[in-house]
Amino acid sequence: MFKHLPSLPAKSLLAIFPLLLLTGCTTYTWPDGSQETVIGVVPEEENKRYEEEQVEGVRYRIPGEIPEKRSE
Repeated sequence: MFKHLPSLPAKSLLAIFPLLLLTGCTTYTWPDGSQETVIGVVPEEENKRYEEEQVEGVRYRIPGEIPEKRSE
C-alpha cells in the first residue's frame, strides 16, 4: 500500500534543521575575550560597522550633564 519514499529529502531535512536553529542566535564577545551565545536576542545597536560609526560622527558630552536623546 505504501511505497518506499526516497530518503534524500529526510536526510537533507536533518542536515538543514540544526542550521535553522542557529538563525536566531547572537554571539557576544566581551572585552576580556570571553564569548556568550544567546538564542533569540537581537544584537545591540553598538555592533555597527566602521562606516556606520563614521557617518554619525563623534558625540561629546559635558561631565555632569545628561545628554539629550537622539532621535534616529
